Amino acid sequence: MARYEILDTFPAFERFWRSARSRPIPEQIDRWKREYLGPWPDLWRKQVRSYRADGQDWRSVAHNRVFPTLDQRLPRMRKVHSLLLRGIPIASRRIRSHLGEDFSVLFVIHVGIGVGAGWATTFRGGPAVLFGLENAAELGWSDPDTAVALVEHELAHLVHDHWRRKRRVGALERHRGPWWQLYQEGFATRCEIRMGEIGAHHSVSPNQDWLQWCEENRSRLASLFLRSTSSAVSMRRFFGSWYDVDGHIETGYYLGAEVVRDWESKCSLREIACWGPGPARERCRAALRRMAASHP
Repeated sequence: MARYEILDTFPAFERFWRSARSRPIPEQIDRWKREYLGPWPDLWRKQVRSYRADGQDWRSVAHNRVFPTLDQRLPRMRKVHSLLLRGIPIASRRIRSHLGEDFSVLFVIHVGIGVGAGWATTFRGGPAVLFGLENAAELGWSDPDTAVALVEHELAHLVHDHWRRKRRVGALERHRGPWWQLYQEGFATRCEIRMGEIGAHHSVSPNQDWLQWCEENRSRLASLFLRSTSSAVSMRRFFGSWYDVDGHIETGYYLGAEVVRDWESKCSLREIACWGPGPARERCRAALRRMAASHP
C-alpha cells in the first residue's frame, strides 16, 4: 500500500458553516477564509494562485458559482467525504499493485472555491492530492466506484510526475498549454482504465452515458480539439467542469486517454510518461488527426 496521510478539514468546515450558513454571501466568504481556513492559510493561497494564473478573480467565482449552492450540496458533500475516507486506501493499494510505485502522499479533504474535485499537486513540501468536496458534490460524484476512480486518477498524476522526476526529464508543472493538458490528463485517465475503472467522468453526462457519447462523437471531438488549439477559442470546454461540448463536460479526458491508448502499442507506459513537450504535442496531434479521419 502506498504510504499516505490524510488531512481532513471537513469537520472544521461543518463547525464553521453552522454559524455562517444564514449570513450574506460576502460575509460567508470572508469567514470561510478567516475562520475555516485560518489554520491552513497555504490551502487558501494555493487556490487563489490557481485562479490568478488563469486570469480569474477568486472572490467573484466564490460569490457567483460556489457559495450560493453550498448549503443545498452539504448532504452530498457529507456522502463524498465518507466515500473518500473509504476509497483512499483502496485506490492506494491499486496504484501500488498496477503501477509499482510507493511514495508518501498527503491527501487533503476540504471545501474550496471550485478549483477542482481532485487536484494532484504539492503541499507542505511533498506530493499531495487536494479533494474539493464542493466540486465533487456539484458533479454528483457520490458513489463508491466514482470516489475510488477519482483517487486513482489523481494518484496516477503523481506517479506520472514521479517517473518524470526520476528520469530527470522535467516535472509536469513546468509545462502548460492545451496539448500538455491533453497529454497529462490522458495519461491519468488511461491509468484508471488499466486498473479496471471506467472513470469518474462517466457519471457527469446528464442525458446519456458519457463514454458512449464520446465514442459516437469521437471524430468530431478530435476535429473540434484540433481546430480549437489553432484559434483563440477557449479550451476549457474540454477540461473544465463548468464548460461543455453539447452538454457533455470534460471530453478532453476521453480524447487524452485515446491518445495514450493509441501509443501503448508502440511505447511502454513509462516511456509515454517521459515525453517532452515537443514530442507530446506532435504525437497527440498525430493521434487526433487519425481519430478525426476515422468514423465511429
